[in-house]
Amino acid sequence: MPPSPRSTLAAAADLVWPAHCAGCARPGAACCPACAPALRAGAGTTLTDGTPVRACARHAGPARQVLLAVKERQRAELRGHLAAALVPALAALAPTGPVRLVPVPTRAASRRARGGDLVADLAARTARLARATGRDVGVERCLRLARRVRDQTELGAAGRRANVEGAFALHGPPPAGPVVVLDDVVTTTATATEAVRALRAGGARVRGVLAVTLA
Repeated sequence: MPPSPRSTLAAAADLVWPAHCAGCARPGAACCPACAPALRAGAGTTLTDGTPVRACARHAGPARQVLLAVKERQRAELRGHLAAALVPALAALAPTGPVRLVPVPTRAASRRARGGDLVADLAARTARLARATGRDVGVERCLRLARRVRDQTELGAAGRRANVEGAFALHGPPPAGPVVVLDDVVTTTATATEAVRALRAGGARVRGVLAVTLA
């Protein structure tokens, strides 16, 4: 039996206005008032060379669920929530002065699976929101993949380091002024470390690494 017009409309409405919170599955908003603060709890660490890393939250609880909903279930309406949380995280990492966000390069397979370059999109959204507050924030998509890399999901720390070692390169001249590397999640710091290395090797002034979540 074909679906009724009412059920078809309901399904379409769920795509536009999701019936459940991505963080806790409660009916209602895409990210409910109880879960939204979890995206701004803050988390930080440093790379082995002392480069600071700042994230909106730890990769756990509602923050993790919201990010996974964006990455794995194409909940595009949540990208604005992530960008809004990245603005104060950026301010905590780089409180003053102009800054340029440099998104980590994304594999073609990941772009196809996620309907585009998620990290680059978050960079553009975050910069736009930050500029609305009067901050000089731009985006420089100046990192590229210099060789093929594997999906890191099933790799351990050593495997991730080997997978991305020497994988990034600066495309074109270095950005003018300080830059902040942006990624969706920092786990073993292997990708962040390689991005910082490639940027500095090309003459960029890296101020830190920014992410939605930090494992």
